[in-house]
Amino acid sequence: MTSEHSLSASFRDPSGQVFRRDGRIFRTITPKGYADYRFWVESGLARELTDSGMIVGFTETEPLDADTVLALEELPFISYPYEWCFSQLRDAALLTLDVNLKLLEKGMILKDASAFNVSWRKGFPVFMDHGSFTIHPEGQPWQAYRQFVMHFLGPLLLMKEKDVRFLSCFRDHLDGIPIDFVSRCLPWTSWLRPSSLVHIHLHSRFQKHYSDSRREKGPAPSMSRKNLIAMIRCLRNDLEGMASPRPKTEWGDYYGDTNYSREAFAFKRETVECFCREIRSSRTIDLGANTGEFSRIASGCSGDVIAADIDPAAVETLYRSVRRTGEPVYPVLQDLSNPSPGLGLFNEERGSFLARIRGDLVLGLALLHHLRIGGNWTFSQIVRLFSETAPRAVVEFVPKEDSQVQRLLRSRPDICSDWTLEETCAAFRHAYERCEVVPIPDSKRTLLLLRRD
Repeated sequence: MTSEHSLSASFRDPSGQVFRRDGRIFRTITPKGYADYRFWVESGLARELTDSGMIVGFTETEPLDADTVLALEELPFISYPYEWCFSQLRDAALLTLDVNLKLLEKGMILKDASAFNVSWRKGFPVFMDHGSFTIHPEGQPWQAYRQFVMHFLGPLLLMKEKDVRFLSCFRDHLDGIPIDFVSRCLPWTSWLRPSSLVHIHLHSRFQKHYSDSRREKGPAPSMSRKNLIAMIRCLRNDLEGMASPRPKTEWGDYYGDTNYSREAFAFKRETVECFCREIRSSRTIDLGANTGEFSRIASGCSGDVIAADIDPAAVETLYRSVRRTGEPVYPVLQDLSNPSPGLGLFNEERGSFLARIRGDLVLGLALLHHLRIGGNWTFSQIVRLFSETAPRAVVEFVPKEDSQVQRLLRSRPDICSDWTLEETCAAFRHAYERCEVVPIPDSKRTLLLLRRD
């Protein structure tokens, strides 16, 4: 029996829909979008962009009624802009501009410059929307320019000039962060820089001026393709030269500050690696991954790794590392006490984080005490998080006398009288039949190797 359902995020596109059938991803090209698609293929752009890895791969399959159908390469994990670090958003912006420049060279242009059209493949951004390419009439400006500013340039300037946490505004503005909001939030010094002056402040004034419906509409603006290419290259240079902010955060250098001895840390690494090799997970979830020390260990002896952490600096460090190495590790910025919910129409356009992270193995190293003591999670809530994520787990128990727990207790009363190794093991045994207790030598910490048969 064939099982088929449309993906909610694609409902806005009149030129085609994305759907899943029997475990595979497909995209339709409607008659409305067929001329653009054929031009894109016959111009050589399709092969050039797929061979270079800039867009996801595809093959044409049997048509569906009047629609052309493409079978798409499926990416290991889809994350969203509000879950990225600064460098991820900047690299996604650069990819979007690079794709647009390739299109313009052959007489096409991007009609959709949404950040949600980009995801990741082994540390590199990849464009996903095969329906975003359209033939470009000479003299027509870039219709998706405003969208690009709202999805990329504006958020990047807010992150750089003010605070990296501004990216969370994407949760409330799935169509991009409004330009007038960005203009008001940026410091006065941003008026002195050409890029923010032109693309943000003057753009905002222009937008406000012409939003008055009573104003008489002037002639449609025009821009030669040569000038359009020059503008996009200038915009690209501005973004490429935008260095990421380096905030000092509490847990960004956890492994540099931790009280592990060399022997203890080596034992922990070896134990986790041996368990990963035994399980041979096709997909591992590393919760509280920090800078990815154990995410990379897991990726070396299994498949893809989803590495989630609450700290923007830690996610930034991990992303830069996997960008250099090309490892199948997918960094994602995530607060487990307030994970990304389902968003958009009927809360279905963008899937919740917890619904996207099912795997074979889940790691929770130096995490449980943050949830129980720092976040007041109950044991049943902690166990639920792990057991609903994967049937096998490695977690680490850190006792109260540990200096990292003492850091948490400095600013709060100790109300967790049940925070003991015995209680922790008993809680996990409700969901995992096998619980192997592995003390870490030269340390008071303990690893729990959990299996559900």
